[in-house]
Amino acid sequence: MTKKYLNFFFFLTFFLALWVDQPLFADETDSYTNKISQSIVVTAQKRTQDLQDVPDSITVLNDTLIEDAQIDDMESLSAHVPGLEFHNFGSRRHSLTFMRGIKSIHSGEPAIGYYVDGVNYSKSYMFDFPLFDVERIEILKGPQGTLYGRNAMAGVINVHTRKPDNEAQSEMGVTVGSDDLTQFKGFLRVPILKDKLFFGLSGLVEKRDGYMENDTDADGEEGRHTEGGAGRLKLRFLPSDVLDILLSLDGQTYDEGVFPFRRTSRNLFVKNGIFPADNNYHYSHDFEGTAETDFWGLSLNVDYTLTLGTLTSSTGYRDFTVDEFIDADFSPLDMTRMNYIQDEKNFSQEFRLASPESESVFNWLAGLYFFKNESKNHSTTYYRSAMAGNPNNPFGAGTGNRLIVSDGTNEGAALFGQGTYTFFKKFDATLGVRYEYEDAEILKCQKDSPDDGSSVSIRAYPSASNNFDALLPKISLGWHVTGNHMVYTTFSGGHRSGGFNTLAPSGSTAYEEETSRLYEVGTKLSFLDKKLIMNLSGFYIDIEDEQIAMFDTSLNTSYIVNAGESHRLGIEAEISYTPFPGLDFNAGLTVLEAEYDNYEDTSLGTNYAGNKVFGVPEYSVNMGIQYRCPLRGQWDFLGRMDFAGYGKRYFDDANTVEEKPYCLVNAKIGIEGRHMDIYLWSKNLLDRHHVLFENAGKGFAEDGEPMTIGLTLAYRF
Repeated sequence: MTKKYLNFFFFLTFFLALWVDQPLFADETDSYTNKISQSIVVTAQKRTQDLQDVPDSITVLNDTLIEDAQIDDMESLSAHVPGLEFHNFGSRRHSLTFMRGIKSIHSGEPAIGYYVDGVNYSKSYMFDFPLFDVERIEILKGPQGTLYGRNAMAGVINVHTRKPDNEAQSEMGVTVGSDDLTQFKGFLRVPILKDKLFFGLSGLVEKRDGYMENDTDADGEEGRHTEGGAGRLKLRFLPSDVLDILLSLDGQTYDEGVFPFRRTSRNLFVKNGIFPADNNYHYSHDFEGTAETDFWGLSLNVDYTLTLGTLTSSTGYRDFTVDEFIDADFSPLDMTRMNYIQDEKNFSQEFRLASPESESVFNWLAGLYFFKNESKNHSTTYYRSAMAGNPNNPFGAGTGNRLIVSDGTNEGAALFGQGTYTFFKKFDATLGVRYEYEDAEILKCQKDSPDDGSSVSIRAYPSASNNFDALLPKISLGWHVTGNHMVYTTFSGGHRSGGFNTLAPSGSTAYEEETSRLYEVGTKLSFLDKKLIMNLSGFYIDIEDEQIAMFDTSLNTSYIVNAGESHRLGIEAEISYTPFPGLDFNAGLTVLEAEYDNYEDTSLGTNYAGNKVFGVPEYSVNMGIQYRCPLRGQWDFLGRMDFAGYGKRYFDDANTVEEKPYCLVNAKIGIEGRHMDIYLWSKNLLDRHHVLFENAGKGFAEDGEPMTIGLTLAYRF
């Protein structure tokens, strides 16, 4: 793809918006005030709006689609959102997360803002929380710095869970499936005092064997097994017509098998003829990895309606702890093991005032934001018997363990505002700006303990600190050609914070912030009384000081560096069509060019300018078709099929390790009654093998989940 194709798309978008204003479509009028009743309401801009009136690329999934398509985690969510990709590899703490080709790095700051009921989850390893009892999910694409600030340069995911109210509802469900999957899920929402006080409780517990098989005898359960659960408690209080108070407590705990990496042909053991490459879905480790994850949080949201507008306070606290123990050499030899313990605590507070919900020609909001994050990390590498005398063993001919302890703190504040002015009844001009400041520091020390009983050595590293500030603008113009067709153009800035590497080569302890600029043009088109919706956009994102995850083979660890400049040039399209009640079709497409413009690996003396960005597919496409109809009596029929396809990508910056295009198919069929639903379903129905991730330098890879089938039974009281 080149810029000339994007210019052509911009012209086509503008022409299409003008052409659809013709009387060929009977539902159109020239009146901007003609609002179709079938509207999708969102709060992506931190105020209530019709989705088709927002001059941004936004994908919205409502509760019906979330349940029908079995969207229960980040990976299944990404299969329904063009331009979003999420793969959990290694462990729940690790993932590849892309939005419009911009990657979140699990060991650093994310590029995507992730919010649940208005509270930010500050790191990407917190994103893989089970999705249950969800009302809707809003995915904003492109830099969202003005309203969401740091670490939202690729976009924002807003998860809204259901609020309890006057309606009493309850449901219990059980699912059984492949690899001895067993899951129980349910919710309860009841009024305690009518119109005043409401209670909600939801949660799940689950257990499943791993789909990876260890070909070496080792104690413990095999790779990718999982056992745990999650829950959420809500208490809502409406003391008056103008005050809404919502208290929420949620948490999850999981015990899982981790890092079942298999050897590829690029592995050093394979190249030297010591061990063969592992077969798909097989690995060979002398030690089974495990991870215990606990993640909980508390939030308090208050909305107070004043004459001037709505005053909102959003307070959040998150506590994340993980204890991982892995086979760090990923081989049948007893060489190295690593124990990683992390404890992170986050506090955030936002106050904002938004203009009243009205048909005023000027709508505005302004706010203040504050956060503080504290992180403690203990990483212990155990050098085992097979490492005795190895030149990479810091204990020489002996064995021992090396503990690295790091304590990090970062805190900051922001001031932001945004306003939209409507003129000539058809044009919306939006201007927003945010200024934020952040201060970060880290303390680190190292402790070496030889196994032979000789003296322990302790090394304290100098403390490191840094601060970042950013001015993040947004300018957009929306033209409502008719009441159902809009053309828009947007410019916005994004910013990802810098940070520190716990373990890295000399001179790579700190890395700098990353910035981006978005240029986008698009259309939002509605036809046939909003039975047919077509949203199109073209965009160019310029990135400076891009943060890249490197891997040091001598230290056996990843670290982050800044890599010059890159760009993302893309086209996105989304279509939803309901020709008649019961039949629904939806599709999405992203075609993307993600290239390095200036990136030189000084350690190798290699220039990657012009190469494709690591892990980004050339395109991603999703399609879904669903049919629901009456059967007999109280029973209805449901049938659904979903497709998710991904283009070619590379797992190295040199573009030598290629993952070919693939498509995954999910299917679901069932009957639904007044009180009971029964479904038979399958994920990866065609059993398509695909690779989630490969460390090309070390020659380790992990496979995606093979075909699974299951049965779900739900009962409503």
